[in-house]
Amino acid sequence: MKTAFLHGELDEKIHMTQPEGFIKEGDKNKVCLLKKFLYGLKQSPRQWYKRFDAFIVENGHKRCKYDSCVYLKDTDTESIIYLLLYVDDMLIACKSKVEIVKVKEMLKGEFEMKDMGPASKILGMEILRDRTKDILAVTQKSYIAKVLKKFSMEKFKPMATPMAQHFKLSHQNSPKSEEADYIKNVPYANAVGSLMYVMICTKPDLAYSASLVSGYMGKLEKLHWEALKWILRYLKGTIEAGLLYKKHEESAGNVTGFVDSDYAGCIDTR
Repeated sequence: MKTAFLHGELDEKIHMTQPEGFIKEGDKNKVCLLKKFLYGLKQSPRQWYKRFDAFIVENGHKRCKYDSCVYLKDTDTESIIYLLLYVDDMLIACKSKVEIVKVKEMLKGEFEMKDMGPASKILGMEILRDRTKDILAVTQKSYIAKVLKKFSMEKFKPMATPMAQHFKLSHQNSPKSEEADYIKNVPYANAVGSLMYVMICTKPDLAYSASLVSGYMGKLEKLHWEALKWILRYLKGTIEAGLLYKKHEESAGNVTGFVDSDYAGCIDTR
């Protein structure tokens, strides 16, 4: 979607100061009455969504109960078409290419659109396909590489596990006085946020370790930062790994997982 926020409809009166270069002599104290939305207004994203939502629902799509940016529609070809919206980016999925073309034409008739072709990357995720093997994979190789570079971890030795046994993290430990200046300059919260995004999108194997280190934002010591760096080193060693979807008759519909719960190992709660 090109210039998405400009498509919102005003439902209130908004004034703005005159832009530089357009002020007429003798009218310096006057203000402008907005007739259309501009980028920078806090209402713009919401009003754009309301406009898009009204249009897409009017054309037969149903809004998902669990995610307001996912729309579904039953087609004449007995398949479902999915439309996913993220601000001004959209993904369209359906078994029928004919139905996908119909939706694209409908959107082009209402908004100024740019067709990017088959989806290969969105929101930091790479989409890989091998139709001969019925394989679809989602990875975040580029995003993880940027995260490692951001925190100067790209040259460190990779680790084989997301968390090591020798990290005994606890809220009971207070940061040592000699660590205070070091901890103050550590981008801990930023790094945890990056880990959480990778975990949610493509790497559920980080679920335990990411949730563990995220619990010490308010009471941080050097050991916590060392544990977080260990997870980043694990990411380096598994940068190619992601989610793989494959047709397989024997295990169709089944998900296999493994867990090793050691509740007594938690110093804070046992």
